[in-house]
Amino acid sequence: MIMALSLAVAGGCASTQRGSVMTNATRTQEEQTMNKDIRTLLQTYQRSLNEGNVDLVRSVYADDAVFIGQPFPTATGKDAIVALYADFLSKLDFNVEFEILEVELGDNLGFVRTQSVGTIVPKGQAPGGTERNREVFVVKKIDGAWKFYRYIFNPEV
Repeated sequence: MIMALSLAVAGGCASTQRGSVMTNATRTQEEQTMNKDIRTLLQTYQRSLNEGNVDLVRSVYADDAVFIGQPFPTATGKDAIVALYADFLSKLDFNVEFEILEVELGDNLGFVRTQSVGTIVPKGQAPGGTERNREVFVVKKIDGAWKFYRYIFNPEV
């Protein structure tokens, strides 16, 4: 399977560093690294859904994360989020692709706006068509790695 994530807003990554002066080259290198980290995070999440892999789900969320998505109940904390995913991944087959539309990152907190398209069907059923969703991920840098801190999504209408 080919992971197709594209960064639609190349200049959408903001990086700040307090207490020191950054050159344009340093800032550009740091922004490219952060954008790569965000793409990798989203690719890992996409794989977790498409492969039904709860361990990958666990790897992308912060311990104190919050999941808010229609039609699911709000889940607070990594354990509750992983339990929710374990339940619906045991019942549903995913074939989705995320496209990054916007990225804003500070030192330790930021957001990523995406859209996804694909199929989500009960296990054993054939897809009848595609669906689209809009997502906002608030990300938090924890021990040098970006994690999902808040995740909110709803269907595209």
